[in-house]
Amino acid sequence: MRDKLWSGETIMLFRRNIQIMCLVAGSSVLFTACGSKTSTQQAARPVERQSDKLPTVAVVKVQQQKLHRELILPGELLAYQNVPIHAKVEGYIKWIGVDRGSVVKKGEKLLSIFCPELDEKAKEGAAKLSSAEASYRQAQSAQNSENSKLVEAQARLDADLLTYQRLKQASQTPGAIAQNEVDMQQKAVESDQARVESIRQEVAGAKNLVSAERNNVRAAREVLNALKDMASYLTVKAPFDGVITERNVHEGSIVAVDATRSALPLVRIQQKNILRLVVAVPEDAVSGLDMGQRIEFTVPSFLGKNFYGVVARPAYALDSATRTMPVELNVDNADGALEPGMFASVKWIVTRPYETLFVPQSAVDSDLKGSFVIRVQDGVTERVVVQRGLTMGNLVEVSGNLHAGDLVAVKATDELKSGTRVVEKPADANDLKNAGKQSSSGGE
Repeated sequence: MRDKLWSGETIMLFRRNIQIMCLVAGSSVLFTACGSKTSTQQAARPVERQSDKLPTVAVVKVQQQKLHRELILPGELLAYQNVPIHAKVEGYIKWIGVDRGSVVKKGEKLLSIFCPELDEKAKEGAAKLSSAEASYRQAQSAQNSENSKLVEAQARLDADLLTYQRLKQASQTPGAIAQNEVDMQQKAVESDQARVESIRQEVAGAKNLVSAERNNVRAAREVLNALKDMASYLTVKAPFDGVITERNVHEGSIVAVDATRSALPLVRIQQKNILRLVVAVPEDAVSGLDMGQRIEFTVPSFLGKNFYGVVARPAYALDSATRTMPVELNVDNADGALEPGMFASVKWIVTRPYETLFVPQSAVDSDLKGSFVIRVQDGVTERVVVQRGLTMGNLVEVSGNLHAGDLVAVKATDELKSGTRVVEKPADANDLKNAGKQSSSGGE
């Protein structure tokens, strides 16, 4: 019986040992499987490269080209000639034949002024001229008379002098001529000489009188001509082809001479077949200005229609207050479509006579030290200080230690310090677009 029990216990121990062995074997297999899985995962993981840890920077090349930029500048259309006509003489309006809007030709009569005082002065001036001319003729007659006396006296002197010379020669023969006759003839010659000298002085006086009377005639004639010129101002004529844009008098209106021209003009005439387009060009846009350059502009009155002007009169000097240079363009307005006083939007073309460097606007950033770009060379960044110029589309001019073909970061930022190693990537359209958005929004 005891043998049978031991046999049962032995069997139970045997079974327990087998279970333990199975558990140990299962655990070994499980540990082995887990270890194999971990090894497989480690084998599948790729080896990290050093370049994967470097930042990638989108870069573009620095371009070299000529600036060609279009600005929209305000301008004003002015009449080519704008003349206010004032009265030159006092009087009243006798007749006026034009009104606001009248189209007139050069030399056409506009109005006439009546001035009776001027007529009286003109008559008085004519009378003084006649009197001066009469005195002048009288002085000439007196001078001619004195000239005749001088000729007569000179002839008598010559005759007496000849007689004296003959008597003196004959007196050399003893007893031929009495000495008394020679002395008497000598006295006669001396008397003739004195008379000739006296008449010469009278002739000189007569000449002076004639010269004075001639000057009086000239002065009287100038006064009369001046009065006639003043009388010509009584009729006002158009100085050029144009349009009457202002009228401030009517028939019977009293007009007075205003030396300061502060009063309203009688009429105003403007030439509008050619107009002046005045544009204030900023200081940074005056380079490349060409005489005769054709400039496009628009006016609000003609929506969608383009007009053109030609650069004719640059000021060649800047206004110190506005830092702009006035430039005048000639605008052909033969059809009369444009009116003086209109405002215009001028498409001003800015150019330079030489090539400059350009980068995207996002490639330039600024801080307290100034503007800069990030140049990338052989995978290393370098901060380059630059000076901004004008923009051209999405590009901006730069000047500094740069050369055409250099690679710069599309988005400049002070986080990229000089000497930082990066991975270069040619910028695509999305890079340029995103960089431009970040720059315009102020994002980093």
